[in-house]
Amino acid sequence: MRFPIRSGGARHRRRTSRLIPAAGLVLALAGVGLSTDASLADESPSKPELLVPEGYEVVDADADADADNDGAGAEPRIIGGTDTAFSDAPFMVQLLFDRDRDGSYYFTCGGTLVAPNKVLTAAHCLHDENGVRQDWGRYGAILAGTNKLLGGWDNAEGTFVDVTRSWVRGTYDHHSADNDIAVLTLAEPVNLRTTEIADLGDDALYAPGTAGTAYGWGMTSADRETGTLASTLQRVSLPLHSDAECAANLDSVLGAGSFEKGHMVCAGPPGTGDDATGRTTCPGDSGGPLLVRGKVAGVVSWGIGTDVEACNVSGSYEVFTKVKTYAPTVEPRVNDTDLSRDGKADLFVRSASTGTGYLKKSTGSGFLAREKLTGSWSAYDVALQADMNQDGHQDFILRRRSDGDVFWRHRTPGSATWIDTRIADDWSTRKFLVAPGDVTGDRFPDLLSVTSGGTLYVYPGNGKGGYGSRITGGTGYSGYTSLRGKGDYSLDGRADLIARAKDGSVHLLRGTGKGTAPFATRVKVRDWAGYNAFAAPGDVTADGIADHVARTPGGTLYLYPGTGKAGSGIFATRIRIGTGYEQYNLWG
Repeated sequence: MRFPIRSGGARHRRRTSRLIPAAGLVLALAGVGLSTDASLADESPSKPELLVPEGYEVVDADADADADNDGAGAEPRIIGGTDTAFSDAPFMVQLLFDRDRDGSYYFTCGGTLVAPNKVLTAAHCLHDENGVRQDWGRYGAILAGTNKLLGGWDNAEGTFVDVTRSWVRGTYDHHSADNDIAVLTLAEPVNLRTTEIADLGDDALYAPGTAGTAYGWGMTSADRETGTLASTLQRVSLPLHSDAECAANLDSVLGAGSFEKGHMVCAGPPGTGDDATGRTTCPGDSGGPLLVRGKVAGVVSWGIGTDVEACNVSGSYEVFTKVKTYAPTVEPRVNDTDLSRDGKADLFVRSASTGTGYLKKSTGSGFLAREKLTGSWSAYDVALQADMNQDGHQDFILRRRSDGDVFWRHRTPGSATWIDTRIADDWSTRKFLVAPGDVTGDRFPDLLSVTSGGTLYVYPGNGKGGYGSRITGGTGYSGYTSLRGKGDYSLDGRADLIARAKDGSVHLLRGTGKGTAPFATRVKVRDWAGYNAFAAPGDVTADGIADHVARTPGGTLYLYPGTGKAGSGIFATRIRIGTGYEQYNLWG
């Protein structure tokens, strides 16, 4: 991340764009690109075209080693880092952007696959040097499946995937680098290992002295004139520091308040000013992860630089976005299930008389006119919105009325044809079926059912539409007349449930992330005696908090926006959606 230089030192974004070998601003795309004619989407990708601006080059590690001391020369690296095999970091992807709108994609940043179709990165990676948000949904892409920069320019490898939309933390500040976190949604899922992000309960990951590992293809030297990008993915081990130490170190150069406690974390030994002895991230590493114990604890954000040194400035630490803090707002972006794929959860309804299925797109505060969906929906008495294979295309859990068999209805990206896969036999006596997301803490969406006797079973999802052996998650659920959930209501990064008892009282069942006891002791949050049906479509308002929908016996529908509060204020003032909803069998 790079800011304009001030005398004595400045805060710099750890991204590169045009690496200009001159003093002053070093902000821009990393000088290498892919032609759209060089698609990497198939198994035998064609050779990509390198776009190298004047005065900059990408150095091949093997060629550089051969040229120095009979192969003993230093390899291009994160300062002080080492080469990383693809098998050791299959979750790493490269962010590419068509900055000139001519079909040539430039490397901009790193990113982490946190779901098959989701990439976690830094917010500043999605902005230009002036802080203007770029249209990544139209001009962005990623390269996955390779540890080579741009897949290697001689025999290109990897998978090139378009970006369909981007999310940036709404309070991101380009000048201070505060709230520097973003999520990209891909046009199709990538079949590679993903990585879990830190959540609110992961305080131990940030203990001072804990070892973290940063990854990236960034500059291999701090020298602005000679620095090059690594041809092979690099990693470096960096110890974490306390907030007090981070603030003392960085504020002493930039002024009080430069380090935002709770939003940022710093790591690494103090800069040495010498490539031979330093260990640090550098421009080009932005957006990549800082992994601690297998979780993404930080995102490469910014560091101090001078007119001469782009990083590794003597005595300075590197700064990362503290992912734990943002888990409650990132998770809904990772596990979204909106049918229209615009970042807002939509509502699925069915005609009670014909069984026809309809989509009602979210506006953020309501729903648009219905749109008919293909497929037959009349044979089922339960229809739940879900995304069990995490491909970003909403699917459904359906229970057939005739025999109680349960099906996973899904379709592949770009296909309008639904595929039904049987996942359970004869659940006709199950009182509730719920697909709230991940309740076991393994990042994969799970399926819940409640027997007629009130026993809760958890079926752990495998992220591919299948399930492991059931886990008994508790008893006493027979006293509820409604059990719904989709996402996080309490803003702690875990999936919750909303349950209504026979007396009309409404309770929050707060997720724990543990399959054998997935929900904490219930907390009464409302009295809803005046409704006869409820739905949990997810985050309708696109603010990162799960919302709820309720219908009166007369057919009036209300939206209850979530607030993230775990008590009586869990929902904001209800929004009247409209009438006529008695014609729909919304929730089975």
